Amino acid sequence: MIADITIGTQALARALRLLNQPGVRIYVIIPLSINLLLFGALVWYGYSRFYPLVEWMMSYVPDFLAFVEWLIWLFFGVLAAITVFFSFTPVANIVAAPFNALMSEKIEAHLTGKAVSSEISFARMAIDAILSQLRKLVYILLWAAGLFLISLIPVVNLVAPVLWVVFGSWLLSLEYFDYPMGNHDLVFDEQKRQLRERRGIALGFGGAVMIMTSIPIINFFAMPLAVAGATLLWVEQFQPTSSSTET
Repeated sequence: MIADITIGTQALARALRLLNQPGVRIYVIIPLSINLLLFGALVWYGYSRFYPLVEWMMSYVPDFLAFVEWLIWLFFGVLAAITVFFSFTPVANIVAAPFNALMSEKIEAHLTGKAVSSEISFARMAIDAILSQLRKLVYILLWAAGLFLISLIPVVNLVAPVLWVVFGSWLLSLEYFDYPMGNHDLVFDEQKRQLRERRGIALGFGGAVMIMTSIPIINFFAMPLAVAGATLLWVEQFQPTSSSTET
């Protein structure tokens, strides 16, 4: 178990150089650019709506309290930062899902020397990837509701923080292993079964991803690195016909 946890936690560092491989970089740049534009537009829209409100509020404030305007804008900045921080990962995953599936294909082909055979069009892959994200969202909400109830029970709620960390690590593994496993037509239930069999790897990997996604700025790059790490682990530890990899 300890050995598997170590394998899982080391995957991100080992996968870093895979993102710079020919044919892979484009699948990192495109979704990242889309998400940066999306969140930039949302912040700008929030600013454009908030600015008239600030002007209206300040019209009732006497001159000697003009410094309050800076406090209001500081509040807006903090609110915008918190909103981006907590919403970036789920939104980014939905936008980038089809690109992540293709990136995982390219990385697996690089590691194994064999192309991932698929007759599915990009449009079909995009739809399947997005639907998979939505199914996982339902799964997350159901389990999160159960953990929330546990958090409300006296005494029992003492273990709730630990359960939330374990649950978060498990979900992040499900999130990113879906790309290499989905490319081999493994459905969600089969993905969960395989990850349960190597629970240490799943929790170690998910825990490392959780730490990375909790760090501002760095969390923008967590997604492509996690896809690369999950693909590396899939090839080395899960794929039935694992072969030696270039690591």
